[in-house]
Amino acid sequence: MSESKQPVQMHSEDYDALIDLALAKKDKAWFEELVRQQKRLREMEIEMRRELGVLD
Repeated sequence: MSESKQPVQMHSEDYDALIDLALAKKDKAWFEELVRQQKRLREMEIEMRRELGVLD
């Protein structure tokens, strides 16, 4: 029987460790991509909180 694979759900805070790893590896392209993804995700999280009426 095959297991159903669900997409990994990451929160904006989860990117911090990956960003640190990219810095340690001195991988500028990966670092920049991670920062871009984190920023986009933070914006989406804020938008969803507003839509749900739950603001920090």
